[in-house]
Amino acid sequence: MIRKKFIYTIASIAVVVILAITFLVILPLLHPPTAAVSQYPFFKLVKISNINYSGNDSVQVYFISWYGCPLGATDSWGLYIALSKYCILNVTPNYSDLETVPISPNSTFTGKTPGLLFVSCKPKSNVIFHFIYLLGRAYISNSTATLPNGTMIKYSGNSLVTFELNELKNLAPSWIYNLVYKYQIQTPFRSGTPIAYYFKKFPHIVSTIIITSPNGTWMMLGYDQQINYGAPGLLTQYASEHNYNMSVPITLLNDISSGKPLPSTLNFIYKEASLFSTAIQEAMG
Repeated sequence: MIRKKFIYTIASIAVVVILAITFLVILPLLHPPTAAVSQYPFFKLVKISNINYSGNDSVQVYFISWYGCPLGATDSWGLYIALSKYCILNVTPNYSDLETVPISPNSTFTGKTPGLLFVSCKPKSNVIFHFIYLLGRAYISNSTATLPNGTMIKYSGNSLVTFELNELKNLAPSWIYNLVYKYQIQTPFRSGTPIAYYFKKFPHIVSTIIITSPNGTWMMLGYDQQINYGAPGLLTQYASEHNYNMSVPITLLNDISSGKPLPSTLNFIYKEASLFSTAIQEAMG
């Protein structure tokens, strides 16, 4: 009798273990969990929240940058490709300001990065794209900058960050301002310094991408270094080989629009576009 009870006990435990494995292993495969939430969107696109900030069933995509930003220029190509499926985009080929940018994890390249300035977007789906340019050009040598309309302003210390935050407060919904403030001002980046103040010679709001929908919110500051750490430098080096001729961004735009292959050194553009597309599709559910 004792032996039978022991066998029944072992059998019961086995059933419980099998059921536990089913719930913990099999079911997640049949119904995969939503993307994991990360706290740090520094130089990578991550899901930061399960909150829907859009307030409706749409997918809202925000791009916050400035005309002369090399990181914004780098992101512009992937955004253009990813969003062209959902919007009719009007863009202007552009070059960033003269900047020193990464070309690999251990080296940099100084020059101007080819990119696109977004001019208008006509939605053809429930994906709505918003672009906000806080500044035009920056002139670090004499601590001045221009607004997108060409107005010249003077800055010192961290005053430009304060100015940009005020601009953002006027141009974007409060939740956009709050997310930018949280991750660029309140959250330590490196050595405990917030990312907006990390670049000592030119403290400023870093180019930002935010995607929100009923399925959560994704965010990235800068460009995605997991795709290619040297993306800004490779784009800049390619343009330098063509003497920074305006034909470079024009040709890249035409080749992308017609589906032609890009130079092998710039294939990361399509990889970043795929990253943005995947996030938008996840946001759409």
